[in-house]
Amino acid sequence: MGRLLCGKGVIIFVLIILSCDFKEQPSVPVYDDCNPIFVNGYTDKASYLPGEELEAFLNFKSSLAPCQLTISKIDGSKVFTIATQTLVQNQPNPSASIDGFGYASTIKIPIPTTLASGIYLIENAVPFIVKSNTQVDVMVVYPSNTVAAYATSGGHSFYDKTGGPNQVSFHRPASVQALSFHCLKWFLSIPDINIGYVSDMDMDDFSNISNAKVLMIVGHSEYWTRNARVNFDKHINNGKHAIILSGNTMWWQVRYSQDRDKLICYKDAVTDTEEDLFMKTINWYEPSLQYPILNSIGADFNFGGYGIYTDNGWDGFKIVNPKSPLLNGLGFSLGDILDLRSGEYDGSPVSYFENGIPVLDKNTLGFYKMELIGFDKGSRFGKETNGTFIAFQKTETSGVVVNTASYSWCSDTGIAGTDGNKIKTITKNAIDLLVKGLSVFLN
Repeated sequence: MGRLLCGKGVIIFVLIILSCDFKEQPSVPVYDDCNPIFVNGYTDKASYLPGEELEAFLNFKSSLAPCQLTISKIDGSKVFTIATQTLVQNQPNPSASIDGFGYASTIKIPIPTTLASGIYLIENAVPFIVKSNTQVDVMVVYPSNTVAAYATSGGHSFYDKTGGPNQVSFHRPASVQALSFHCLKWFLSIPDINIGYVSDMDMDDFSNISNAKVLMIVGHSEYWTRNARVNFDKHINNGKHAIILSGNTMWWQVRYSQDRDKLICYKDAVTDTEEDLFMKTINWYEPSLQYPILNSIGADFNFGGYGIYTDNGWDGFKIVNPKSPLLNGLGFSLGDILDLRSGEYDGSPVSYFENGIPVLDKNTLGFYKMELIGFDKGSRFGKETNGTFIAFQKTETSGVVVNTASYSWCSDTGIAGTDGNKIKTITKNAIDLLVKGLSVFLN
């Protein structure tokens, strides 16, 4: 027998014996990364508190064994993974932009109670916000309404060339706003500042921002509800502060559907079915709304206009207040240019020009204190306008608002552009001064 099992036969015999010695192990599932088969998706809400449950509606290329979803920060760094089933979702119907994509529920994700407030992504594609329930230095307001207004998933947005719908669904895929992204990413690296995050819809409830010293409006924050504006003003009137890293801000009034799944904006008072004249979804500067944008943020798009569509400007702010505390550490001289190629500006009303520098119409605004930091030329309806980088205080007891007035401040031509480090320094100066209760004014 031994001679018959010599050579290779011995090896085969030994292997058979060894395999028989092992006890049978229980089957352990192995989950692959979801990324190769992930298509798109959305969540049931824009924001969540730690400890709440997020419901995700996700679409995949194939229905295979469960895979591992990656949850990451806005900078792409992985936070955790979670196993999910995979579904090939039905194609959205023709009214998906209005009624939502109608995807089946894919997974419910418990938000860890220890997860810091921030903007997170499912598979680096589906954004959601984790709110803060503690005191924060700065509360960033993510412009989720404006994201929904411009999103074309399902085929339509508020900007269809043939006339857009008067409402769009939040329940459809939408990416992180490009005009906000670079600031949101940079905020993760700021030391010693406690930053929280909320969505536009969260602004309707003052309790969501009452624990913040400073509100920060980023990117392109164009669509605001009346409650959100009232709460913004309440924050300022209570002696707290705001930094606006946005342009074309507070341009349209909007409202939500009763189930809060849709954003409504008719952009026309006659066709809007709302009977309350104060709730018509039209431009905030319209007299019938009795709530001028200037009252809240000291500037608006009519006075600022389009920055890059005029040959008269400097593709950035000409500095007129070089010793402003907001410019500490930058060594600007009068007339220097902060490189910032801006698409849309907000501007303050101007009384006249003195030595080529606009003098703000403080009588019209009626603010207790106001300073111009820099300005650029723009155009609106064929007329020359001025984008104005300002700081102001409405009353002696109200908080301070710093308004950079450019929707490109957080973009690849702003904070990620040629003078990006200077823009970061200005932004950090504003944060530090307001959080510490120090003056942002030269005089």
